[in-house]
Amino acid sequence: MDKEKILETVAEQKEGVLSLACSASISLLILSEELEPEYYDDLDFIDACRQLVIRHERCHIRILIKNAENLRRQEHRLLGLIQRLPSRMEIKVCHEEDRDYPQAFMLADSTGLFLKRLPGRNKAVIYTDAPRVNDEYRKVFQGLWDRAESDRNLQSVNL
Repeated sequence: MDKEKILETVAEQKEGVLSLACSASISLLILSEELEPEYYDDLDFIDACRQLVIRHERCHIRILIKNAENLRRQEHRLLGLIQRLPSRMEIKVCHEEDRDYPQAFMLADSTGLFLKRLPGRNKAVIYTDAPRVNDEYRKVFQGLWDRAESDRNLQSVNL
């Protein structure tokens, strides 16, 4: 049964993203506009990612970015973690034709999903114990990932 909760504030959303990251044991898949700092540049989130890839030998974290321009100029701490753990964490930029995909989301393992519809929507939804919904978004992510391009500038940012 899909467990769903609406998250109305940025603080609730930040807590939801962190909760999913902490609950993951094998994978995190993130599709984001530009790795929104309110969620993904948070020290607790970064530590959860680091712990995940260190504790679990088969773990992987994949990140898809729609807009890399601003991110290249930021001092985003998650990029530093990606640089230190490149065999376990990957980042790509969405293919130009896919950059207007109207949602951002994070998948945790095969059951968790943080979902935010774009653009300009303030609310988000978090699903826990939702393998059916997770599988739908996992397929979307994989299709976008297969078409995405690596960006050397994101993988070698000096922080």
